[in-house]
Amino acid sequence: MARTIVVNWNGKVSEFGLTRVDRKKLYGRKMKIVVDENEDRTKTAYLTRDGTALLPSGTIGSLYVNDTYDVTSRADLVAVDLEDNPIEKIDSTLGMEQELIGPIDPKRVLDHTAKAVYQLDADALNDDLKKAMEDGDIFETRFNYRAGFEDAPAFLFQNKEGFFAIIGKSAEFAFLEKEKPPEIEEDDDVDPFDDDDLDFGMF
Repeated sequence: MARTIVVNWNGKVSEFGLTRVDRKKLYGRKMKIVVDENEDRTKTAYLTRDGTALLPSGTIGSLYVNDTYDVTSRADLVAVDLEDNPIEKIDSTLGMEQELIGPIDPKRVLDHTAKAVYQLDADALNDDLKKAMEDGDIFETRFNYRAGFEDAPAFLFQNKEGFFAIIGKSAEFAFLEKEKPPEIEEDDDVDPFDDDDLDFGMF
């Protein structure tokens, strides 16, 4: 079953196919291959810190351990918030109808950093939404590629290259201010040169 973004705008449903856009697809990629003296490709290995063992790929892995250092299954892990309250898991939004908000102010997009970009297949796009996006309007919906503990805003738009979705993450931050230096109290009645013993006759 194809993964799609399904949105409802003004009571009309539209569906987009999606393809992840990444650097490899845009620019290609280079791979560094290490070979031995016979031009045979080498394999990665891990040298232990004490230098007594060489561990080839596939012989080590990550484990979850509890407070008593017993191995714990990933399925037994529970996500909690800062107050140790369990966090409810959020289902994937793919294939599930989501409300589409907009048109939105383009400045809202700039309040986010881009986590991912998807090129959209707009074959199942209703005419009203298609016209609005062709006119340059930007829309927002919720996006969660797979079930997890947080979703993200998705900004849908069209340009000359086609239809796209930018998956955002809020760029909120706290403004910092340098501590002001202490104010120096100046006494106008004090001559700063009263204690100056410099004798200009010595020059």
